[in-house]
Amino acid sequence: MPIDTHVHTKGGEDGNKILKAMDALGLERIVLMSQPPSWSLATGRDEEVGHRAVIEDIARIITPDPERMLGFAWIEPTLPDAVNAVDYALGEKGLRGVKMLPNHWYPDDPRAQACYARINDYAAPMLFHTGGLWKWGNTSKYCRPAEFEIMMDYPQIRFVMAHMSNPWQDECLFVCHKLKFLQRDRELEWTSYIDIGVSGYRDFGRDYLRKALYFLGGGRLMACSDCDSPEDPKAYHYDRAREEEILREAGASDETVAGILGENAKAWLGIT
Repeated sequence: MPIDTHVHTKGGEDGNKILKAMDALGLERIVLMSQPPSWSLATGRDEEVGHRAVIEDIARIITPDPERMLGFAWIEPTLPDAVNAVDYALGEKGLRGVKMLPNHWYPDDPRAQACYARINDYAAPMLFHTGGLWKWGNTSKYCRPAEFEIMMDYPQIRFVMAHMSNPWQDECLFVCHKLKFLQRDRELEWTSYIDIGVSGYRDFGRDYLRKALYFLGGGRLMACSDCDSPEDPKAYHYDRAREEEILREAGASDETVAGILGENAKAWLGIT
């Protein structure tokens, strides 16, 4: 996994310590996401931080090497400054992309679409949490993969459905497959990607990976850790040999394994 596409921060981390952890693991790059601007909306914790503060924090963290630590801003579209926050993150601060978690709003919410329209202008990549949400309350319903068909209306955004939308992996594969053909028919770039993080395949066997390789090929799948302590190498739960073994057991070729562990992420991120 030369590129880990899904790494969280809690705020206040030291970028140099993160780089040391990456070096210990042999990671070329990571996608490093800011903490949420509203912990109460994201997790239920009674803590408000604000978009500007979390964007400034992630920009500070990645300062030692922003080409290895690719900063993503967590945008909460229901906050009144969300669209301005997109401009602040992608424009003024030069972050690479946006993360969103729809835990109390649906992906076609007009407030979210106002943010997508601005992100589309930047042609920036996005990462969505999709699938079950391990949080108190009736929240998982907002993260069903079929809801993300709205992203066909924003063809400049290359977006990721995280965790292979566990437990709705089949629905996730259908959505990605649908976009492949409908966007091709309109001579558009195929914009959907899937990260196969911990809940995507380790807990439920190789069948989902086999289906993904059959329906989509290997070019849309990306490995990740979903790590939330990026200064600690052990928190990444990363063993390259084990990752490769799982992928090969699912039928992936050497070329496909190399893509899933890094090259596909470069295409998503727009790295040449």
